[in-house]
Amino acid sequence: MSVQTIVIMGPTGSGKSSFINALVPPKLSSYIQAGHSSESETNEVRHIEWVNDDGVRIKLVDAPGFDDAREGSSDTDVLNMIASFLEKEYKAQTSKLVGLIYMHRVNDIRVGRTSGQNLRMFYKLCGQDSLKNVVIVVTTQNEVTPEEWHREQELLSSDYLFKSLVDGGAIVRRHDGARGSASEIVNCLLCKEHATTQIVRELVHERKTVEETSAGVELQSELRASLQKHRRELEVLGGQLQSATTPMAKRELVEQKSMVEQSISSLNQQLNGLEGHSGTCEM
Repeated sequence: MSVQTIVIMGPTGSGKSSFINALVPPKLSSYIQAGHSSESETNEVRHIEWVNDDGVRIKLVDAPGFDDAREGSSDTDVLNMIASFLEKEYKAQTSKLVGLIYMHRVNDIRVGRTSGQNLRMFYKLCGQDSLKNVVIVVTTQNEVTPEEWHREQELLSSDYLFKSLVDGGAIVRRHDGARGSASEIVNCLLCKEHATTQIVRELVHERKTVEETSAGVELQSELRASLQKHRRELEVLGGQLQSATTPMAKRELVEQKSMVEQSISSLNQQLNGLEGHSGTCEM
């Protein structure tokens, strides 16, 4: 029996785990924890398989988000994990990727750094040719209010948000937390032809390293921008420390300087980790 794979991505708190729980049989729901805080419940690529009522074997893949609050896991780690998983799935030829879901809360109309980075990385991972297999899932609570409806329209009409994805073939669906809406979303993907993501094409067919892929280049750009920002902060703190006159002010500035230095060290480690990661995996 061919396995139909659907990958679910999005920032922490967007409803990925809750979406999966709404779909899977009750005996499997405890496998996925639903997170309602800013702390990520997903720090690895996890998947769950079952056979639905129509006899179709489905694999739902719960991918960690970028820039989430996790101990010991960086954006570079997340990209390497997702790239490795997708590459291995493609090479194993035991399943077919039929869908990619991006989760977004309707209330998150002002996409901040975390949501924006997740969306940009999602697009770079999928690529233009895979957008026909993409569903943007807007999570809501019960009936949509007029305010939420206007927010949803802004999400769809803004080039900075979802317009470019929709123009490329992605579709948008609402999910109210119920099993019915989740099932409808998955069923519409099960009817699609299988897709090959951009990062898989780059890793397998073009034999690029993760660093050289579109997603890798995007992440490097994000990391270097953060690195520059922190270096400027360090310069400012250095000047303030020299002109500080009280012991308390000096202590506070030393603590802030230490935190910024740690962030710079972490960013450099992430860049080095990305550059050192090969895209080929052994089978």
